[in-house]
Amino acid sequence: MFVAELRKAAKTSKWVRIPLGSHWGMLVITGVLSALMATFVDLKPVVDQNFFFSTNDPGIQQTKEIERRFPSQPEVILAVSSRDISSPRYLGRIQKLTQRVHTIRAVSAVKSLAEGPKSFEDALKSPFWSRLLIAHDRKSSNVIVFMKGRHTEKTIQRLEQIVHELDARDFRIHIAGPPYVVEMLRRSLAHDFRYFSLTAVVLFGLTMAALFRSARLFVGMLCTCTSAVLLTLLLQSMLGHKIGILTVNLGTIVFVIALSHLVYMTFNWQTLADRAHRMGKEAPDLAAAARRMTFPPSFWSMVCASLGFASLLTDLVVCSAQSWHSLARI
Repeated sequence: MFVAELRKAAKTSKWVRIPLGSHWGMLVITGVLSALMATFVDLKPVVDQNFFFSTNDPGIQQTKEIERRFPSQPEVILAVSSRDISSPRYLGRIQKLTQRVHTIRAVSAVKSLAEGPKSFEDALKSPFWSRLLIAHDRKSSNVIVFMKGRHTEKTIQRLEQIVHELDARDFRIHIAGPPYVVEMLRRSLAHDFRYFSLTAVVLFGLTMAALFRSARLFVGMLCTCTSAVLLTLLLQSMLGHKIGILTVNLGTIVFVIALSHLVYMTFNWQTLADRAHRMGKEAPDLAAAARRMTFPPSFWSMVCASLGFASLLTDLVVCSAQSWHSLARI
């Protein structure tokens, strides 16, 4: 039904005359908003190690208090597997890996079979080193990397480069640890942010261009939707919120919602123009009439969408508290 209405609107588009000069203002507004966003808004997704939980959760607050009193450094574990972890060849590679990791500027300390215990036999005899560095099946050992600061993006990238260079068939290196998981999530969010936004613009934009067959109408709708997205990102930045796991696709959602209301308003506009043409009367201010016709349903649609997002945030807080209590019991 929706597509049928769009096709009907496209057929009546020949009766619509769009004044060219009125679009320059929208283009200027979109350009200004783009410049403001490029200057003041950081589009890099932000993910921390507590992103699964609400900041108001009592368990998170208690954890932060413990971290404040007993500060610790973020750490990454490199699990290195081999058929014989006691062989001189394996231990030599572990020493080389340890030395390469030490060259990273943000690394404060490294513990491995080559740095910590006096020898492999000493690591086996020591309850501390054996539990910390050697797996139960003795098929792998750990290289524990301690990092400085909380911004570990570049450190993880450098660490991945070293792992890629030293990884071999009988020397498999696997990365684990909260900083690495957070970096993987951040990259995934950045990927979704870029490709979902591009897909929304291309897919819906080209669909509107094909249906209405008007270059000026297409540019006007694209500028309006883009301005709505830019205003949303600017307002989010002004309120002190960063792009995170819940807001990474906010721009895409705003773009699609704004476009849907523009489609309805354009359809109403073209319907009024077609009606005036068939009656042989001079068309009144079609834009104002279309806005008046579209505003009530659009307003209540906005209210319903806002209530839906509010309920989503409420459920997120409840789920965060339940997740924290479940982890505490485990």
